This record gives sequence, C-alpha cells and structure tokens, in this order.
Amino acid sequence: NLQTMKVQSSIYATLAILLVSLPGCIKDKGNYSYKDGSPVKIKFQTALIDGLIDNPVTIDAIREYSDPTKTAADYGHEWYVSDQLVSNDSILVYNGAEPGTLPIMYCMVDKTTKVKYFSTNATLRLASPYQSGYSILYEKNGESELAHIRYDAAQKVYVDDRDIYKRKNNGESLGSKPVKLKNYPVTGVWSLVVMQQGGQGTVELDSYSLQKRLKLRDAFAGSAPANIDPINMGFYPNAHLLVNTNGEVYPRLFSSSPVPFSMPWLNIPMTTLHGMKITDLWNSYSNANLMNFMYDALNNRILYLSLNGPNTTGGWVVIDTLPSPAPATPYPADHVNFNHMGNQEYVWGGSFNEIPNSGSGASTEGVVLMRKPGETQIYLQSFTVRNVNRVITFSPKARKPFTGSSLVNADSKYIGIKNRNFIFFSGGPGNTDLYYYDMITGNAAKLFTSFTSKITAMSQSDNFLELAVGLEDGTVVLYNISDASLVLPAPVELHRMTGLGRIADITVKNSIMR
Repeated sequence: NLQTMKVQSSIYATLAILLVSLPGCIKDKGNYSYKDGSPVKIKFQTALIDGLIDNPVTIDAIREYSDPTKTAADYGHEWYVSDQLVSNDSILVYNGAEPGTLPIMYCMVDKTTKVKYFSTNATLRLASPYQSGYSILYEKNGESELAHIRYDAAQKVYVDDRDIYKRKNNGESLGSKPVKLKNYPVTGVWSLVVMQQGGQGTVELDSYSLQKRLKLRDAFAGSAPANIDPINMGFYPNAHLLVNTNGEVYPRLFSSSPVPFSMPWLNIPMTTLHGMKITDLWNSYSNANLMNFMYDALNNRILYLSLNGPNTTGGWVVIDTLPSPAPATPYPADHVNFNHMGNQEYVWGGSFNEIPNSGSGASTEGVVLMRKPGETQIYLQSFTVRNVNRVITFSPKARKPFTGSSLVNADSKYIGIKNRNFIFFSGGPGNTDLYYYDMITGNAAKLFTSFTSKITAMSQSDNFLELAVGLEDGTVVLYNISDASLVLPAPVELHRMTGLGRIADITVKNSIMR
C-alpha cells in the first residue's frame, strides 16, 4: 500500500534525524556552572555555652576554610537563637532577658554563590544573676526600686546592680512607699514579693528575671479588700498571709505544686477568739517547721500560727493562743503570761534554733522583748514550742534583763541570728549605732560598728555568718559576723554599695527564711 509506505518512510526519517542529533546532545555541555562556593567547616569551642541574663554573651565560631585565602568577611552571617534570626554579624553578642536553655544555630553564606554552610549544634544556657545574693528594696526620688548584690566566685568579686525594675519592665515605675521584700519558692520558679503602700501597690515578680507577674490587688477571689497596704507578709509551703495596716490577716491557701502566680487570696480576714490586731508577724524559718508567731496589739498577746494540717496536699492555717505550760512546769513567778501580757509593752519578738518537721516533730525557741510603758528597762523572756503530730506543747524558759535597754529607741531595728543566739539591733543617737547581744551569756550588749546615717534595714545570710545592713543614705554594707570575726578589734566588712535611695528592706535570694 502506497499510503502505508509513505507513513513508514516518514517515521524512519524522523528516527534517523533523532539518531544523528543525539550525539550532539550528549556532547553539549551547555553554559551551566554548578559551583558549590568555598566550603567552610564551622564548629564551637564547646557545645554548651553558659551565660547570665542581662549580661552580654559573646559567641564566636571556629572556622576551617577550604580556600585559605578566604576570611569571615567573604561570607554573610546568620545567627539564630531559638529559631529566631538575631544577628548578621560574624560574632554573636547576645543579651538574654530571661533564664533558659536556648538552641544556637549559625550559618555562613557564600557571597558569590549564596550557598549556606551550617555550624555544629550548640546550646546557650542562661542563668540568672539574681537567683543568689541579696535583693535590695529602696526608695529614691519618691519611687521604689530594686538593686542586687551577688558574689562572683570565679572572679572573687562582688557585683552590684541597681535600678533593675524599671529596666526589666519597659520603663515602668515600680511604685512608692516601699515596706518589705520577701522571696519564696513556687512550682518551678521563685517569686520576689515587693511590699509597698503606694503606686501600683504590692507586686510579685519572677525572682530570676525580675519581670512583673502579678499585682496583689488583682489576685483576690472576688474584689480586693479596701485596705491591702501591707506591714508584712508570710510565705509558707501551703499558705501565705498578708497583714495590713489595720492589723487584719488575709490568707492565701493552695494545694501542693500550685501553678505559679495563680493562687488567689481570700478577701475575708481571718478571726480568732476575742479578735485581733496584728502589728508584728515574725520572720521565721517557717518554710521548714510550719509554725510562726505574731503579736496581737488588741489583746496584748502572742498568737501561734500553725501550718501543720491534717494532710500535706491542702492549704491549712490556724491562728490560736499559745497553750498553757504543763502543770509540772508552770510559768515561773517572775514570768509574764504570753496570752495576756498585762502591763507589759511588746517591743520585739523573734524565733531561734528552729528544727524542721521530723519524726520527733518540730520545735522553735521564741524570744520576746518587753517593758512597762514609760520605763527604760527591757526584759527578754524566752520559751519553746513543740509540734508533735499536731499536738502543740509550750514550755517557758528564762526571763532576764536585756542589757541593750538604754541603747535602743523608737526607730531601733532588731534581727535574731537564727542558730547563733545573737540579737543584732540598732540604737544610739540618730539610730546610727549597731550593737549585738549574746542571749546565752546575757552579758552587756557590745557595739559592733557606727555609721553616719540612720540604720533602716538588716538581713542575715542563710548560713547566719553574714549580716547586710541598709542605711537611710542609700548605702548597703555586708559584714562577716562569724564567731571569729566578732572577737576582732574591728568589724570585717565584705562589701559596700552606695548611691541608692533610702533602704527599705534587704532579703536573701533563695532563702530558707520566710
């Protein structure tokens, strides 16, 4: 068939053309250049890099160039922290705001080919410089602010930081009329509580980042009470307490492992028999032994605070009078009954030698300074309280003259050195002298040192061997108060920070005291 032959001839012709042209296609290298640039191997001195928040961390890479004529300037740079591009410089300078563990990724970009070369893996571990040392609450130019002192063990130096709150909280003013600082643990973090009576009022901060997490006035179940201006607050494993300027006590109860900064305060004050007006909540080691004490000015008595509930998961707090001594060991004739102190005026109270909960229970030695109104002579009266399986027992101890009576004044500050049986206190003209009293010997109070400014705050370290003293002129001084240092002719000053405002309070970070 003629038609069929034409079709076949056409197919053969087409195949012949393809075969002729195929060698040309195979030999044609075209105009393409598949360059891989100038490779570079990138690694770090260490895969785990440590740093501190608010302190720039400098990170450089170790680079091995395939072309020895190349330098870092021949490449572009991309640094990623937690998958976010943070720098295009050859060396990363990173200033983190919050503690955490952050993945680091770095790549170099060949400027000619745009090919990227990636580093080995690295991790930046940021700790907080604020998690240890001393936090300081001060007032300057009518505003509250925070400062911090920490010891750098590697460099063997103290490091100061000041005006922290405004810097860490987008320029916001902390507030005014500062009162106290407390630092307590909550699930996974710590909270730094700034008690103040002006501005935004009392606030809770993340203790490590010092960023605000909660305002007290927004933390009540229902509306906040009319008066939430604090004189003190207590923070315990299963309950917190707020004491306001009216002497009312508001609780915050929670179960174990609460969500941080979420526990509500109750807006109804606690009550007890005959009512109460609390003017002093003792600063005790109550995070361990689940007991504390407070002074009730309405009834001139010492009240007992029990936090040892029938279970370990629910919030529990009871305020009650102290039990009577056992019949075999009654109050000695010269002692004052703490449940009705009669014509004695309360001066100060503190707890010592606190033993945490254990198989044999918990115990605390309490000390109360008291005197008759209008008289100079102060007496020290001590006692022991034990809590064994929630059975409370009270034992009177001793009553003796306080040898610092003529040295104190209305502005005197007192602090009990917990396991050392010392009371440090301020006094003298202008409240500029610092003394200490040995409760064991009862000997004459000794002058520790004198200042040119009024003493306004004191705090002790967790090992009871350091004392931080704050002054009205904005100075904070750290002292060694070990037994060895107390017998030296001059006090052992460890560090001095100046230029703050009036020191309102000082607290130890990560402290066992609440």
